[in-house]
Amino acid sequence: MKAIGWLYDQEFKYVFQNIGKDLWEDLRQEVAVIVLEYDESKLQELEAKGKQVFKFWIVRICCNQTNSKYGKFGRLYGSLIPVEDIMKFVKEEQPIDNSQEVADGISKIVQGLYWYDQEILRMYVDLGSVRKVSKQTGIPHTSIFITIKKIRSCIKSQLVY
Repeated sequence: MKAIGWLYDQEFKYVFQNIGKDLWEDLRQEVAVIVLEYDESKLQELEAKGKQVFKFWIVRICCNQTNSKYGKFGRLYGSLIPVEDIMKFVKEEQPIDNSQEVADGISKIVQGLYWYDQEILRMYVDLGSVRKVSKQTGIPHTSIFITIKKIRSCIKSQLVY
């Protein structure tokens, strides 16, 4: 199959490097899979038209893979953040205060919650996950998640230490 051989030429390497940037090798592999899965008779027609026509087709596939929300490559690698940029999102952690004073403050806040919230929180602590609480109670997991989220923000806002 000439087409696969062409994909690994120096000329096509430049195409993949320009479009795929740091992930050009991964892009080339994704395109190779697409070419291998393509209808063989249509692929032979492309090969017969010449390398430049095939190259144009490959460039179009690469652009679709990287820019389209439906392209497998874009979905897999689109959300990756370069390592240098990750440090922008790292927050300085504050030391956790595990003193008895804080625990007593949380207990006091929890006792002041509505009975439903108290029960959901107790089950969440006992069972360990929102899905398990949902399964046991029959309440949708999104409702339980929202309740836990509101309880957390309530505790954080009232907790002064």
